[in-house]
Amino acid sequence: MKIQLIQPRHIFAENNGFGHVYLPGSILTAGARLLKAGVEVEFNDENIKPTQINCSNIGLSLLGPPYIWKATEMLHNYKDSLDNQTKYFLGGQVVSGLLSNEFNKLFGKNVYNGNDDLILSKHLNFDLKCLPKTEETSLIPMYEKISNNIMFEYLTREFSLNISQGCKYNCSFCSAVRTKTDPISGKLIRIKEVYRNLDIIEKDLDYLINRALRLNINSFQIYMSNLDVFQSPLMLTEFTNICQTLLEKYSKFKLNLRGLSTVASFLNVDKKSPEIIQKLVNVGFYSVGFGVDGMTPMVWKKINKGSNSEDKCINAIKLAKIKYNIIPELLMVFGHDGIDTEASLKAAYEFTLSMVEKFEAVPRPHISKGFIPGNEGWFTNENKGNINVLLENPILFQSLDFTALPTRLTHSDNIRDLASYYFLKICSIKGNTTQWIKPFTPEMTEIDKIEAIKFNLNKFDR
Repeated sequence: MKIQLIQPRHIFAENNGFGHVYLPGSILTAGARLLKAGVEVEFNDENIKPTQINCSNIGLSLLGPPYIWKATEMLHNYKDSLDNQTKYFLGGQVVSGLLSNEFNKLFGKNVYNGNDDLILSKHLNFDLKCLPKTEETSLIPMYEKISNNIMFEYLTREFSLNISQGCKYNCSFCSAVRTKTDPISGKLIRIKEVYRNLDIIEKDLDYLINRALRLNINSFQIYMSNLDVFQSPLMLTEFTNICQTLLEKYSKFKLNLRGLSTVASFLNVDKKSPEIIQKLVNVGFYSVGFGVDGMTPMVWKKINKGSNSEDKCINAIKLAKIKYNIIPELLMVFGHDGIDTEASLKAAYEFTLSMVEKFEAVPRPHISKGFIPGNEGWFTNENKGNINVLLENPILFQSLDFTALPTRLTHSDNIRDLASYYFLKICSIKGNTTQWIKPFTPEMTEIDKIEAIKFNLNKFDR
C-alpha cells in the first residue's frame, strides 16, 4: 500500500517560484510513522514544486484554520481529475478540532481524518500494532527521502524541531493540545507536557547537523515546538545536555534556538534553578516569546490566564533581557470578544510600547479569535450560527487566522473597530514582526477579495 503525502502551498504564496519553504515536521512525522508500519510513502512539498499525483491514497497537512479552505479547493480539483476510488486523508491539529458532521460537510466523500490511527490502519491496510507513537518516531527515514538540493533550502531557513507537545495551562483561545474544559461535562481535562524520546531527538538532530555540514551549512535556526519551553525543567535540562553533546561533537557548528514560554514557568525556573536557563542560553537559546495575551486582571481571569499579572510580565521580560541576554518577544494575543474593553486594549498597547522602550522587547501582536476548531468557543451554542456560515463558505476560515483583522463573524460591533485600531497601533511599533492580513468576509465583493489577496501576498508568519 502506498500514500502520497502533500504539504499544500502556503495560502498567501504567489503561484510561481518558492512559497513558504519550511521543513514540515508534522507531515514528515506522519510519513515516518507510516513507513514504520509498512506503508510506502512519497512526500511532496508544494511550496517548492507542484505535485504530480501518482497514487490512489493522498494525504494533506492542514496548518491551521485557513488551510481548511485550501484543502476544500485542492479536494475539489482532485475529485474532478482523479477517479472516484482515490482516498484522501487530512491531518493537522485543526482537523482534530472539527466535529465529524462538520468534517463530512466540508470535505465530502472518500475523505478521512488522517489523525485517527484506526482509520489509517483500516484504509491503508496495516496492523495498528506496527504504528509507533509520535514521541517514539524518528524522522530520519523521511529526511533520507529529501534530495540534497531541497534539504539545503530547508536547513538554511528556520525550522521547527519537535521536542514536546502539550501544555498544563488552560488559555481559552488556544486550540493546541492543552488542559481544557470539556464542552459537554464541564470537567477540566488536565494535560501534561510530553517530550519525545530524548534518544530519538538526539539521533535526529545529529543526523541533521551531519547532513548540513556535508551541504556546507554551519548553523541552524530552530524553533522549539514546546508550547511552554520552561514548563518541564528536568526534561528541558536533558534536551540542553543533548545540544551540548552535539556542539562538542561538531565543534564548528552553531545552534540558534527560540521558543515560547508562559511568564509563570519562566519565573519559576529563574527562581528555583536559574542555571537551567543559563545552560540553555549557552547552547544557543537567544529569544523567548512570552505569552502576555492582553492586559488587566479581569481579562486574564476570563481567558483562563490568571497566572499572569502586570508585575510578573514586566519581571519576566526584564530578567530575560538583563540577566540572561535573551531577546524577549512580547506575544500579545488580545481583542478577546466579549472580554476586552477600550481601556484594556489601550492598556495592552501602552504596556507593549513601554516594554519595547525599556527592554527592547519585540512586539508580536495577534487578534484573538473566540472560536476556532478545537478551542472551547467552537463548541458553545452562541457561536453555532457563525460557525455554520464558515461551513457553508470555507474561504471564510481564513478570517480565523490570528494575524487577520477582526470581522463581524469573529467580533461584535462594540469591540471590532477598537480591536483593529489597537492591533494596528502595535503593528506600527518599531521592531514589530507581525505581518497583519486582510480577512475574507461574507459581505466582501469580488473586487474586495482580489484586493485582499493582493495585499496578503507573501505575508508568511515566522
